[in-house]
Amino acid sequence: MGIFPGGKSTRINSPRHLTLRHSRRLAAAHQRKARLLAGTAATEDDDEVDPLLPGQQKLNSYWAPGLEAGTKHIITATQDISANEGKETLSLNAEQSFFVDAPQFSLPEGSVHSTYPPPGYPDTNRILPHIVLTDPHLPWERLGSPSQGTNKELQSKVKSLLAKGVATDGDIPRNRVPWLVIFSFSQDELRLPPEDLDSIFQDTSNGVIKPVKQSGTLTVNTSIEDLWKLPTSDVVTPVTSKLGPLSMKDSRGDFIFVKPDLFKKFFQTEDPATGNPKTGAGPDTSQYQYMAHVRTINGQGMALAGVEDTAVFSIIISNRAGQLKNETPATMCAHLVSIEGVEDMAWPEPSHKYVALCSLYSWNYTVLPANTLNVPDAFEQLGRTLNVLRAPDRPSQTSPSTTEQLVEKRLQDGYTLVRYCTQTGESTVALYRGPLTPSRVPPLKNLTTSSNSGVDLQILDKQLGVMDITYSVAWQVGRTMALGNEAFTAALVRLRKWIHDYAENESKLQAVKGMGDSVFRTRADVLAGIGSTIRNLGSIHLGNNGQGNDNLRQPEHSPGRQPVLYLPGGAKRRWQRRRLDFFPDLSFGSPLIRKKYPVHAAKAARYLGQSTAGGPYDETNDPVSTDYMIVLSWLLDRMFFAGVPAHCLIPDPSYLEAESLRFFSIDKNWRDALIDGALSLGNHYRDDVDRQAIKEALNEYINHTSEGQDQPVQIPSYGFYLRSDLVTMFPDLRVEVLPDSEALAASGETAPTGTLLLRHEIVADGVMMALMDREPGSDQFAKLVFTQPAHQQRFAIARDVNLDEVAVDIRRQYTVDQSIREGDDDRHKILKNIEYKRDNPDKNIFTWDSKPGSGLNDLRLIWPPRFAAAQLEQLQKYMTDTYIDADGVERPYFQDDKPSSALFAMQLNDPVYNLTIDLKDHPPQEIAARPKPPTNPSSDLETRTLGLMNTARAKRRDRNGRAGRSPLKKDNNDNDDYGADFKRLSTYASRTALSRSLAPHIRTIPAASASNSVRRLPQSTTITTTASRKISTAPSLSSTKKKTQSVSSVDNYQAVVVAPSKPAGTPEYEVRVGSNIVGSWNIIRLNLIEGTEGTEGVYLPQDLVFSVILHQSPVSQWQLVEVDIEVDLGDLGNSNDTPSAPHFLMRNYEGPGAHMLTNLRFNVLLTTPTIDSNNPSNVLRIRLIPRSSQGWVYATTVSELSFLLGLADVNVPDKRVDQFSVRSEARYMINSNGGLDESNILKVPNPDTLVTVVNPGCETS
Repeated sequence: MGIFPGGKSTRINSPRHLTLRHSRRLAAAHQRKARLLAGTAATEDDDEVDPLLPGQQKLNSYWAPGLEAGTKHIITATQDISANEGKETLSLNAEQSFFVDAPQFSLPEGSVHSTYPPPGYPDTNRILPHIVLTDPHLPWERLGSPSQGTNKELQSKVKSLLAKGVATDGDIPRNRVPWLVIFSFSQDELRLPPEDLDSIFQDTSNGVIKPVKQSGTLTVNTSIEDLWKLPTSDVVTPVTSKLGPLSMKDSRGDFIFVKPDLFKKFFQTEDPATGNPKTGAGPDTSQYQYMAHVRTINGQGMALAGVEDTAVFSIIISNRAGQLKNETPATMCAHLVSIEGVEDMAWPEPSHKYVALCSLYSWNYTVLPANTLNVPDAFEQLGRTLNVLRAPDRPSQTSPSTTEQLVEKRLQDGYTLVRYCTQTGESTVALYRGPLTPSRVPPLKNLTTSSNSGVDLQILDKQLGVMDITYSVAWQVGRTMALGNEAFTAALVRLRKWIHDYAENESKLQAVKGMGDSVFRTRADVLAGIGSTIRNLGSIHLGNNGQGNDNLRQPEHSPGRQPVLYLPGGAKRRWQRRRLDFFPDLSFGSPLIRKKYPVHAAKAARYLGQSTAGGPYDETNDPVSTDYMIVLSWLLDRMFFAGVPAHCLIPDPSYLEAESLRFFSIDKNWRDALIDGALSLGNHYRDDVDRQAIKEALNEYINHTSEGQDQPVQIPSYGFYLRSDLVTMFPDLRVEVLPDSEALAASGETAPTGTLLLRHEIVADGVMMALMDREPGSDQFAKLVFTQPAHQQRFAIARDVNLDEVAVDIRRQYTVDQSIREGDDDRHKILKNIEYKRDNPDKNIFTWDSKPGSGLNDLRLIWPPRFAAAQLEQLQKYMTDTYIDADGVERPYFQDDKPSSALFAMQLNDPVYNLTIDLKDHPPQEIAARPKPPTNPSSDLETRTLGLMNTARAKRRDRNGRAGRSPLKKDNNDNDDYGADFKRLSTYASRTALSRSLAPHIRTIPAASASNSVRRLPQSTTITTTASRKISTAPSLSSTKKKTQSVSSVDNYQAVVVAPSKPAGTPEYEVRVGSNIVGSWNIIRLNLIEGTEGTEGVYLPQDLVFSVILHQSPVSQWQLVEVDIEVDLGDLGNSNDTPSAPHFLMRNYEGPGAHMLTNLRFNVLLTTPTIDSNNPSNVLRIRLIPRSSQGWVYATTVSELSFLLGLADVNVPDKRVDQFSVRSEARYMINSNGGLDESNILKVPNPDTLVTVVNPGCETS
């Protein structure tokens, strides 16, 4: 349930509701003025204005709806029908009964706006707990006292008196008993013994959980049907079947069980003779007509009620004080109790143990001993804690080191140290600062380009050697938040598509038209030139009529001869158009399109950002694109930090200590990175020009002043956090931002326009945040004022309540306008002091004891009828001051003849406190440490507009070398039969060119060469085929060890790998090589390019996948340094059975390189080490090295090391199947502390891998 506005709602469901409401109000006023100037009358809604000024309130004794709930209502319809000139008549009657649906045993969600004291919070015994309800009608929707009549009878009576012109007659009710009251109890008064709970609820249904236990506020939840099952000899209740329809028995509610003696004291009646309370013939609820009232307030400056311009609340006050003689804090339970049906019940019998009352809302609070809580001191303490948002100052050291000084400087700037994981997985430390900084951060000149990953927004602190990830985090936060909002993401993708389609089409069109005006004609061009086309068709038989139009000239006619534009013949030669001399490259990546695209993209974004009436869409008019409306609204919400996680705004809890007020400046660079990350979604192209176009459209709106507005859209640049128990006690604590009017007038500046608070919210329990667009301490923001809200003030019995007396200060009250009462210089003075002694019960307003003279102090009830009457009596007697009105007539400040709940509430109000902070005399310490911004930040383009405006570009090179290519020249022939030309382009790059067009992070490996510096890995296998052909290898490191075999097959050929056993305890490596056969390893099938069969066949390069799987003991402690894999390079060589014949898998490697497939904690490096000069072959060595600062990792942390070797040119065997070997070895550290020297490295060779290559183009086996 939302705030009741008392009229047309102005609520806007947006974190920017303050600025939006201000803009829409100005737009509505401008439109109303335009209609008046045009002679169109303004509607009633247009003429609505706020009934109250900021800070004002209006009190009503009650708001009673026309029909109350609970009782049965009957609608009777009568119709008289006459016919035959009235000779025949027919009377029809119908009745329909109904019940008004209203809360009865529980409250709807959101009905309670606030309570005081708040749950769990303390206050002194003189404070009366109260509750604020969002529905002003709720306390009177049911009958609290049937003796006052129904709401319908009340309405009829008032209408009758008003019709007779006696509206001031004493018979008009000034008060009305609510059906809801607040009772407060000590826990001992409500706690039931376990045996009573068992006996009372023994006959109830399973809906009551057994054994029955009371809640934290000592209630028991039960259904009405189970309530009626309670033994009537022990429990009596006012809830009967008369209170509603039969279906109400299925309703559930929380019930408290009050002792009969206390129940009787709550519902005493007034003695007509003495005016003192007494026990009447039955319960009397009339005293509670003074304990509920309605307040209408102006919500400006309030965090919760501020969602509406005007808010209406109903307030119910308790009539019972806390304990008077407690020396330690005592817990009290406050209950919002229904008294519906109380007057219809009889007093409890002596045999009754309890009276069951329905509690619709309850909370616990603490009563402190007298003089232990001082609200004014709490306000003053906030003023003393004024500072900026950063880590608390640490005690200075005598001789700090340089590093400590640098870190301290960073902390003073609002940074904190956070844990940071690099891309390779290492944990380290980084610097981070949220968008809310202790000093003004100017726009960074080096951060001007949009990002595609956020990594390029990291900044290295070279002095500390620590990375600053502030803006990288902001970018990722924006992207993550955008991904989490389905509506925004979908709208952004559609918006990008519209911009891209339009810009690409226009760019292509302009590129083609750049070749000649008549090359391509759009539909608009054709329609525009249709007149000249008709004229030309009419004279086509005459040839060129001197207009110079030779577009249709036949190419075989010489320029000097008058052409004939119409020639007889077939359709192919009837109409001729000159061919293009050049055909432009219209692909999206061509330089021609890339040059024209940004202009058209910006034009498309500006069009989508317009309103239907022209001009930018500003959220007060109708948009051209609803997708742009969604994107704009979401982005502006993020500029107000709506939804940004709290730990990103305040990175360390120490920044905002308890009972503190902290100011901050907003880092524009952080906000720009946030927006850039959100807009990065949906980019499918290398250069993100569309993102730049959207930003330009957003900046155009931000810097545009719409018609009827007094300034551009307001963007926050400063703000404050308030963390205090006062925020919990008064959630609607009113905030005012006051300028220095005298200083502004002296400097010739204008008063600030727009709303002063741009965002004002309670972000957590006891934490308030406010954003502004002006600098604290400037002339436009000179003072900050906190004031108790009008509807959340404290209510107290008196100035002092103790065991002997009650001291009451009767305050001045006024029945005139605020402007008139301000003319009374004594308006803040006390009118009369009255003391009520305990030993004088006559005409007393307070009852100490349930039994007179007992000294128990157990009742502590005020008597509202006596108290309200005493207040009115003192006002009539002493409030005699007068004023002179505009007509010169002397009139009193106060004039009334009846007590009312509204007047009585003003008496119970505790004094209203406020805190005024002069920011010019006591500015936050560092808020102006940097260069001062302009006086009015709303007009500062540097502060307001988005940054990171340069296009984000992917750093990739075009493989086909298209960059810089000119349009291709075409042969100008008139042959209409265009044959397909499948010849390879002249710009085709062969595979060897790949080594010059690699990705930036891949280096070309050097060509294989021979020298004498490095030896190859040892060979350890003998390779055997089914044809009994042997391939001899170099001597094995373990040639004498026993061999094992594994077999794989393809096309009836088998490859046998003979592997040696490993040294005991070392991990086992299973190395396999695959290419283009799914599910088969160690087999490579060459792919022949179609059309190149035979001896001159050309084969495609292969992507070789190396699968490296580790098998090891889980308790292994081997420290892995490196895994090496070697492939011999050279020509195929002789593949006969000669053992010494050279035999190589690849001639050389010129591909793009290798990269890891899954285990990114390892790097894969390619080298071609030199080998022994006696061996003419060369080697490709593939090194798998861990990304570890130590240079090694435990082998147990590694399960696989698979990688891909791209575009390997495999040698083509001279027969259908051939086999090659691949060697590998692992290197481990011998001693953990011995370093990575060769002397401390243990090299363990792995079994060789046999790779089978299948040549499908060869039939020889």
